[in-house]
Amino acid sequence: MKNFFKKNSVFKVICLTILVVCLLTWILVTKEFNGAAELVKGERAQVGLSTFLNYLTAIPQNFGYVPIYILVVGGFYGVLYKTNGYRNLLEKTAEKYSGSEWIYLVIEMILVSVIASVTGFDLGLVVLFPLIFAQLLLMGYSKITAVMATVGSVAVGIFASTYSYAENIQIAYETLSLTPHSNIFAKIILFILALALLVLNVLLYARKHKISSPRKGYIYPESTDKKAKSWPVTLTLVFTFVVIVLASIPWVGTFNINLFSDIFEKINEYEIGKFPIISKLFGSLTAWGQWSYTNVTVFLIVMSFVVAFLGKVKFDDFIEGFAAGAQKALRPAICTVFALSLVYISFYHGILYTILDPILGITKDFNVITMSIASMIIHFMYVVPNYAAYYVLGYPVALFTNTQVYGVMEIVFQAAYGLTMLFVPTSLVLVSTLSYSKVSYGKWLKAIWKLLLELFVLLIVFGLILLAI
Repeated sequence: MKNFFKKNSVFKVICLTILVVCLLTWILVTKEFNGAAELVKGERAQVGLSTFLNYLTAIPQNFGYVPIYILVVGGFYGVLYKTNGYRNLLEKTAEKYSGSEWIYLVIEMILVSVIASVTGFDLGLVVLFPLIFAQLLLMGYSKITAVMATVGSVAVGIFASTYSYAENIQIAYETLSLTPHSNIFAKIILFILALALLVLNVLLYARKHKISSPRKGYIYPESTDKKAKSWPVTLTLVFTFVVIVLASIPWVGTFNINLFSDIFEKINEYEIGKFPIISKLFGSLTAWGQWSYTNVTVFLIVMSFVVAFLGKVKFDDFIEGFAAGAQKALRPAICTVFALSLVYISFYHGILYTILDPILGITKDFNVITMSIASMIIHFMYVVPNYAAYYVLGYPVALFTNTQVYGVMEIVFQAAYGLTMLFVPTSLVLVSTLSYSKVSYGKWLKAIWKLLLELFVLLIVFGLILLAI
């Protein structure tokens, strides 16, 4: 067991985590929240093998969009690798920042974290990761540095969500009677401080862990034509990423901007001879600001064809590239499927409240430290943040009735999700990225523990200050 995390894959760590949680269902009695500030004690609800297999088979129906999205992201990059322009684009960018690679690294972390903070997109930003990975490896950075710069940036953005109106945050606002603009200045300050910690830690780590030659293959595509133009690939990537980001910004919910909703409504209603041609051909188009993972997945499939067309990729090569890319993404997709099984265990087996009860009951009034620890456990168990907000957040709200602390409670609850994203083996963003990059879980924890501790201390101190003022 001494070198377990060092020698084994992320998938085995996930399986071990699931096994431990399942064993807890055999030890702990269940407790259910009845809507009041008390829990109803029940019987043990053990997870058996057949029960667990039933949960796995239910995942495609309820959460199938997660592995499908990851497979399509892999397929999208598989098509990109068939274009010589993609590799040439990476080479040109590396040459541009030669000698000052740290500037690119910092710019990337700022952009990704800002996008995550404003949109609330977490797993959705995985679409950027293969590009950033390939670029950072070409610049001489290690794989762990690349994971820190990608997963870390998303985690910091979620840790200090500002104008995000993602589903989990919507639920939190409704539960706590808050608005997207509640404590916005405090959130911006928290974001700046968290981002500063991330940048400092990543730069220090990157400085000590340079590599001489990056690993080729899926992360590092080859080019057979150095003269191939890179602008078609550049244009396609910029357009793809800009659309995804704009489509994820909460234009209506946060900013009360109805422009995109009105535009897409008119497009859907457009008729030729009283026949709604657009909606019949493509289905009802979803307005920017309301896109789901399904919308992004469909858009990436369309853009894969655009990449093939502009990159002059033959149809057979397109199929081969997409299939190869999806195959490379198969292991990360499987990891997310198994991690998602904890949602069912948490919902049907009632041990989460049994664990939370003594933690939140340490103090009579709201406490930042106990709420932070409890929130991390909640996100570890429920995996999908909107489920955590919908099914569990009501308990601390009923337990601590002082509405003056609800603003701090929302910040702590959301920040805890960003923290757990960095280290728990049920974080969909983390496990898919570690599996993709083949970075061991043990090495990752060794690299990230200082940042984790710093962010946790920042959350506690920041929360205490907010309570005091």
